[in-house]
Amino acid sequence: MRSLRVGCTAVTGVTVLAGVLAYTSLAAAQPRCRDISATIRDKVVTEGCPPLTEACVIGTVEGRHGFTGTTVFVLGSRGEAPPTAPDQRPVSGTITYTFRDRSTLTALETSIGNVNQETGAGHAGGTQQFTGGTGRYGDSTGFAYLAQHFEVDHFVTSVQGEVCRAQR
Repeated sequence: MRSLRVGCTAVTGVTVLAGVLAYTSLAAAQPRCRDISATIRDKVVTEGCPPLTEACVIGTVEGRHGFTGTTVFVLGSRGEAPPTAPDQRPVSGTITYTFRDRSTLTALETSIGNVNQETGAGHAGGTQQFTGGTGRYGDSTGFAYLAQHFEVDHFVTSVQGEVCRAQR
């Protein structure tokens, strides 16, 4: 019985390792793709938003490979909480990253969480699907996974994924 448990553990470990290597090697195999590992710190504001936007979420992003700049998230829609998770609400909108060289990267962001609309307290998880940009990120694609929580007066979001620049 012990050898069966050891064998299953070894197989599981090899399977997990293979999955991690497959994910991390995708960016390495595509020279136009880069892994993203960054942190966004942002807050809801009513000033400095894009035209015709009453409120937005503005902040900064700091990450590897020059993935450092500012962010603006504009809410597109907010859904109703499902009956099985009454404190979880889905939201979707557009986030734009602007980098020091003035390049931009735009993504459709969708998440679900229990963030209190009045206090901001809570947490959320979601995804970003990169839909294009300007400058070095012109016509870029890719994705990111998000993990968000609230600290005192702002959101902190861990961003992990991959961005692929257009072939030129």
